[in-house]
Amino acid sequence: MSFFKPRKVEKNYDLVSTCSWYTPDVGGLFSVLGWFLVGMILASIVVIPFMFGGDMPLSYVMLIMYPLQFVAVFIFVRLKSSRNMAFDTGYALDSNHFGKWGGAGLAVAVVIGVLAAGLMLELVNHYLPDTDGSIMEQMEKMMEGPLWVNLITMCVMAPLLEEWMCRGVILRGLLNYAPKTPRAEGERPRGMSPALAIVISAIFFAAIHGNVWQGVTAFAIGCLFGYVYYRTGSLKLTILMHCANNTLAVLAGKFGSEDLSEAKSLVDVLPAWEYAIIFVVSAALVWYLVRYLKTIPVQDPQGNCDVLDSLSE
Repeated sequence: MSFFKPRKVEKNYDLVSTCSWYTPDVGGLFSVLGWFLVGMILASIVVIPFMFGGDMPLSYVMLIMYPLQFVAVFIFVRLKSSRNMAFDTGYALDSNHFGKWGGAGLAVAVVIGVLAAGLMLELVNHYLPDTDGSIMEQMEKMMEGPLWVNLITMCVMAPLLEEWMCRGVILRGLLNYAPKTPRAEGERPRGMSPALAIVISAIFFAAIHGNVWQGVTAFAIGCLFGYVYYRTGSLKLTILMHCANNTLAVLAGKFGSEDLSEAKSLVDVLPAWEYAIIFVVSAALVWYLVRYLKTIPVQDPQGNCDVLDSLSE
């Protein structure tokens, strides 16, 4: 294939599929984080006139600010991938290894699984320290806007952009990066241990939430997202899971009872025996999902991200 001939890229999230040739190692992870922080600063500068020059609700400000945070890191990843695609092997951001349940069946299963995991994590929320007052006030202001604004920001933008960065770039990269020095015979030819890669990507996911209260549960949910991505290679599934989790949170915040909105967790609202039943049923559902995911054949020890050839091949 000619170097100057445009490469035909499979249309899986076509806007970002050409990012498939950038697989960051641990050092690259910090580069991605650095550019994300640059994006946050630039986005904050852009929205300053809206925050202090009028009475625009915080929810509308976030609608503008949220996608801008990812522009710098997207440009960085896209440029790195464009440079690599001429010579390096790529690994697809989105693949379709669903097993015998198929895409539709597994989509239903992962939604049920993530909602069940969220119910289990209510127990963790119960034992966390009380949320900082300023953070709580900011979250309440964000929920004061129209429902459609909250849904677009938290249930569409957040799943798409955060999953692209945390699973599609970071986790995929940690699983598949090429080592800088040759490895001994018998060692994995690329990447790091899948379990370690999932944990590190979940820590990254927790860190970008910016506070310990969201970060603790984001880490646990991020580990589940990471395992789903490792076994299926599907960014669609993790985006769907993220969307379902955030949608439940938004709807509970908008339409939940006053007791629920003022409580730290569901544990503080329900009788102990009722929550115990919910916890046991939820744990069984999560266990069944993980058990099924283990039956999906893994085409490579580093996971099920489809391999893409370089331009020179």
